[in-house]
Amino acid sequence: MQLSRADRQISDWLLILTFVTCAYFYAGAGWNQNAQFDLARAIVEGHTMAIDRIIANTGDISRHLGHVYANKAPGLSLLGAVPYALLHAVERGRFDPSDAMMLAINCYLCTLATVGLLASFVPYVLYRELRRQGLEARWAVVVSLATALGTLLLPYATMFVAQVPSAALMFLAFVAAKRDDTRWRLLAGIAAGMAGMTNYLCVPAAVIIAILGSVRSRWRLGAFLEIAAGGAPFAIALAIYQKTCCGGFFTTPISTMDPRFVTKGAFLGIFRMPTLDALYGITLSPYRGLFFFAPVLVMAIGGMLVWWRSGESRADLVAILAISALFFVANAAFNNWEGGFGVGARYLVPLIPLWGLAMGRCRGWQKPLLVALAALSFAINLTATAVDPQPSGTIPRPLTQYLVPLLVRGHFPADVPITPPWSAATFTGHTSVNRFTHDEPVVFFRHPPGSLPAEWASFNLGEPFFGAGDARSLIPIAAILAIGVAAILTTARRAERG
Repeated sequence: MQLSRADRQISDWLLILTFVTCAYFYAGAGWNQNAQFDLARAIVEGHTMAIDRIIANTGDISRHLGHVYANKAPGLSLLGAVPYALLHAVERGRFDPSDAMMLAINCYLCTLATVGLLASFVPYVLYRELRRQGLEARWAVVVSLATALGTLLLPYATMFVAQVPSAALMFLAFVAAKRDDTRWRLLAGIAAGMAGMTNYLCVPAAVIIAILGSVRSRWRLGAFLEIAAGGAPFAIALAIYQKTCCGGFFTTPISTMDPRFVTKGAFLGIFRMPTLDALYGITLSPYRGLFFFAPVLVMAIGGMLVWWRSGESRADLVAILAISALFFVANAAFNNWEGGFGVGARYLVPLIPLWGLAMGRCRGWQKPLLVALAALSFAINLTATAVDPQPSGTIPRPLTQYLVPLLVRGHFPADVPITPPWSAATFTGHTSVNRFTHDEPVVFFRHPPGSLPAEWASFNLGEPFFGAGDARSLIPIAAILAIGVAAILTTARRAERG
């Protein structure tokens, strides 16, 4: 199906609305984002991959030949180095780049220019793909919004971590690989290569996507090679990075990271046999359950059944199932399967856009159920985004014990187990309660409770007008979302009428 002018307009508005929503919130610092941003700073400020001089803010490190490196895939940091280079050029001589407030502002802007922007392309691409498959415009809008704003994509799009960028890039690669055109297959390879540089688990997923491209082209080897050619420069760049920082072209930072995170006898030091406890934990549990924090994703399973029975594009579905199995098994086998501080199963976030394609296949009674679950999922994920997407890993039920009490009352019960020096006395407020800054390894290590850097370590764009932690700061984004969604659905209705 060819896209109409109205379809292109709707996809543009979906991108803008998602971008504005992501831009409204900043989740603040943490070991993961500190390590990622340290590498971006090291590249720009010191022209090096080593983060030796700025490691006092994270434990996510690896060591090689006397130097310290971030123990992450480098893709997001390399992307972030581009906007940070521009910021650094403007700020040089005027501001101290190590000042806590400048770090927060700069990391927020770099997050927006990379993570937020890539997140915004998910509903843009998803809507267009669903319309090409013949779905009604309004249903394509509902599914696209549910995927972008009703899942863990939303909270993780507000922090400088790799989950959302790898999700968006892998999704773009998947969609592009299906096109029977050399330029699209090269684009698929480029996107898959960037995803692999950003998230190591996307490397085997990229192979599955390349095979899909070959199947879509009637098993032509040339199609596979075109996708591989697009990804080859990024694979080479990743190998060079690993040789420099880890000692071998195929040696990842995992092998040289902090021994505290390594399990003796485990494959690569981190993978063991998957456990049922971990599988329950990342799927249904109130601790880290993917479906608990985004119940709308249950409808992807229903959509997959409808998809299979239809007999249409089964190769696409098989590829999605294969990639999903890869991520689920890897997460259940990971020695740190819960992902530390965070909401939901963050290692499964890259699957969400692909599952959006499956949700689009829902039919009949499944549609109103999806809409209802999407509304619930949006409420859950907006709460997590607004309050703190990084609750302590010690809280058994972060939604009901931490996030909702804070949003409603401005504090959570003192008996909720939380990692010191986090506490019910110091983490207060209805919104943006994360007090961890980008220049300290532990919260309040440099900046005490009540200090300016601690109070504004995380924020939303309404708080400068209503006050830090004020629930009224959510009124502007609620109005923007209501108006934006209504306008997009109205345009979609007109598009259906022709």
